[in-house]
Amino acid sequence: MSINEVLFQKDKLHHAYLLVGDRSYWADSLKTELKKILKVENLSACPDVWWLAYDSFGVKDSHNLIEKEARKSFAGQGRFFILEISSITPEAQNALLKTLEEPMSDTHFFIIARTADIFLPTVRSRMLIITQNFFPEGSPRDGAKFLKLDLPDRLDFIQKEFLKNKDIGKSEIIDFVIDLEKTLRSKVNMGKITKDEEISLFELEKCQHYLQNPRSSNRLILEHLALILPN
Repeated sequence: MSINEVLFQKDKLHHAYLLVGDRSYWADSLKTELKKILKVENLSACPDVWWLAYDSFGVKDSHNLIEKEARKSFAGQGRFFILEISSITPEAQNALLKTLEEPMSDTHFFIIARTADIFLPTVRSRMLIITQNFFPEGSPRDGAKFLKLDLPDRLDFIQKEFLKNKDIGKSEIIDFVIDLEKTLRSKVNMGKITKDEEISLFELEKCQHYLQNPRSSNRLILEHLALILPN
């Protein structure tokens, strides 16, 4: 199922999407298709497009969004809210429930996140969830490639790709850890899971939670995973 088939049939657009996966992939896809729908070249100059990225989405952000959603479309082609969210508080989610369930006519939400797990079940149930892979197989940060390395090479990889790379933020590290979990789960026979595999999956989930805290140590978390994950 392609993105065009799912998302951009203008007369069949869902009111709220949760787009899970690589943030740049979804952002690029949305920009391309929204330009076609709205017949504009510069989305940032379009008053019917509200696009923001959040490391942490709080209740004040919810109230701001609700206020903007209540306004009518300027051009009459609908309103589009694109939110790139790394983490979101329960209070913010509860504040958005009614807006996501019953938005104004011809209003559409596209929420981009690395995992659906940061959202409450009540919020997820109000959105159409579409998942895309985080890193293509064979890419520099492919989880399968990392898991095949021995410990010294893993530590070198972490230094080069994440700790010394000033262009890499916490969101990309979270992407990588999620990809590691996805890769490991694909290799595990859940009916015959070993104790080591169970511990590894638990640690990957726990590290994703720790990384949501902006004060957490990227180095300690990544080096911990390099030490405990199986080849």
